[in-house]
Amino acid sequence: MFQKKVFAMVLAAVVSIGIAAAPTQAGQAAPDYNSASVQPIMQIGPDLYFVPGGGANAVIRVTPEGLILVDTKNPDPEISAALVAQIRSVSTLPVRYVLNTHHHPDHVGNNQTFIDQGATVIGFEGMQALWASDGRTREIPGQPTETFASDYTLNFGGAEVQAHFYGASHTGGDTMVYFPDDGLVMVSDTLPYARPTPGINGTNALQVPGLLDSILALDFDSAIAGRGPVIARADVEAYKEKWDTLFARVRDAIGAGATGEDLMSRVNQDDLGWSFNANFFSQLYDALEGNSNE
Repeated sequence: MFQKKVFAMVLAAVVSIGIAAAPTQAGQAAPDYNSASVQPIMQIGPDLYFVPGGGANAVIRVTPEGLILVDTKNPDPEISAALVAQIRSVSTLPVRYVLNTHHHPDHVGNNQTFIDQGATVIGFEGMQALWASDGRTREIPGQPTETFASDYTLNFGGAEVQAHFYGASHTGGDTMVYFPDDGLVMVSDTLPYARPTPGINGTNALQVPGLLDSILALDFDSAIAGRGPVIARADVEAYKEKWDTLFARVRDAIGAGATGEDLMSRVNQDDLGWSFNANFFSQLYDALEGNSNE
């Protein structure tokens, strides 16, 4: 435990100055986090790794009894084989458990590969309906075989991994995966990387500030999103402050008489670096009005 805490403190110090975690091999080039191809595996804790590219980040927790894998990238035989190869470069033990942060193809695409190798897939129960109803995923095999309603703790091989559904954001089934021993939380696409504006609609946005409060109630030093490098806790705090600022401006505008149709024109986003469209603000207006009438 002491070793893991020290590693987490060092990692937090590194990411706090804007430098990604070091690759596992000295001199290795920085990965292309948006690459369609699977990138080299990177170590982010004593027994914790992540694989960028080929879709979303995949996180791997190594234990003496087998591996725990979070997210399995885009559905593609070459991506699947490359992900397996990267995992096996740090451990030849089998993946025993797979968790998914949400149902989109770049996060669940190769679940079946690991099920075929004996893994159990764990997921938020609401994700199953989303998976089955989404035209992009309904034909992808590998849905969770073990589900949870809001919170789940996996104790396996001396490791603890927690999964929490705190509310909707990028989808209606976003799951935060927390590694308490390593001081890291996987926040998936709740935090954006490739595009500055969060991929969150106005209806779901109503739940985001509370969701971020719940994440920040966890004891972590660093976080990792669906794409991109490891980031510091301070980055999550800064993201939450942006949402608080946006909501304060939205409520002030509505209090001054803004409607769903003109709300966007009355809320400044420029200093936030975001560009939510009129439809987002119309949805958010309706969500706020509906919430106030409950």
